[in-house]
Amino acid sequence: MAIQTIPFLDLALLQTLIAVNQTGTLARAADKVGRTQSAVSLQMQRLEEALDLQLFDRRGRGLVLTSAGEAMVGYAAKMLELNREAVSAVRGHRVAGQVRIGMAVDFEHTWLPRAMARFAQSHPRIVVELRVDRNSALQQALAGNEIDIALVFGTAAPADSTLAGTVPMAWIAARDFMSEPDSSLPLLLLEQPCMFRAAALHALDAAGRPWRLAVTSPSLGGLWATALAGMGVTVRSAVALPAGLNDVGARLKLPPLPSVGVRILEASGKANAPRATLRRLLKELADEFVASRPYEPA
Repeated sequence: MAIQTIPFLDLALLQTLIAVNQTGTLARAADKVGRTQSAVSLQMQRLEEALDLQLFDRRGRGLVLTSAGEAMVGYAAKMLELNREAVSAVRGHRVAGQVRIGMAVDFEHTWLPRAMARFAQSHPRIVVELRVDRNSALQQALAGNEIDIALVFGTAAPADSTLAGTVPMAWIAARDFMSEPDSSLPLLLLEQPCMFRAAALHALDAAGRPWRLAVTSPSLGGLWATALAGMGVTVRSAVALPAGLNDVGARLKLPPLPSVGVRILEASGKANAPRATLRRLLKELADEFVASRPYEPA
C-alpha cells in the first residue's frame, strides 16, 4: 500500500493567499504582492491543487474564504512568521550595536511588546532603547538626536520619512455610549498639540455639531479609561482598540474624519547597521498595522 505524501507548500503562495484574504479581490491582491492578476489567479489555483481543496467561494468580483480557506490562512500566517523569525535570527547574529527607537503611544496597544521581544531574540547583539511617547514628543526627540528612529502617525511628509500607508481616524467610545444629535458631544482629547484633537474639532465645527471638552488627558491611557467609563467620545485610529470600545461614528451620525499616515522617521546622518536592521522591522510592522482590519463600527 502506497504511503500518501504530504505536499510541501510554497511560502510565496501562502503570502499571496493572505493578500487575497486581506484585500478581497485578485486585482487588489496583485497590487499588494507586485504580480499580475493572472499570476495571482494561477498561484491560488496551484495552492488549491496542492491541497486538493477549494479555498475560495466567488461572489461577484469578490472572493470569500471557505472554512478550509480560513483554516489555511491561519496556518499560512504562522508559517510566514516562522520563516521571518528564522531569517532574522540567522542574520541578526552578525549585527551588533545600539539603537534608540521611539513609537507612538497608539502602537503600544497593538503588537509593540511582541515585536520588541521578537527583535531582541533574533538580534541578541543589538541593544534597544525604547521610548513610547506622543507623536510631537518623538519628533522633537529626533530633532534633538535623543532617538535614532521612530514609528509615528503624521500628515506631513519630511524628506527623511518613509510612508507605510494611511489608516482612517475614527470616533471611539464605549459600545453603549449614547449622545443626541442636537446635544453637545462630550469629547475626550489629548493635550495640545495633537493631530487627532485638531481633526476632531475641525470636523465638528465644519458640520455645525456642538461639542464640549469633557476630559483633557496627557496620556492615551487616560482617554481609554474615560471612554470605557462612558464619559464621552475620543478620536484615534480604530485599527486596534481596548476591549469594550468601538468606532461609533456612524451610529451617532458624527461627521467623517480624515485618514492619517503611518510613517517611519529617522534622525539625520547615515544609518548604522543596527538602525538599518530595525528600520526593516518597523517597515514590516507598519505594513502589518496598515493592513489590519479595524473593529466593526458599533
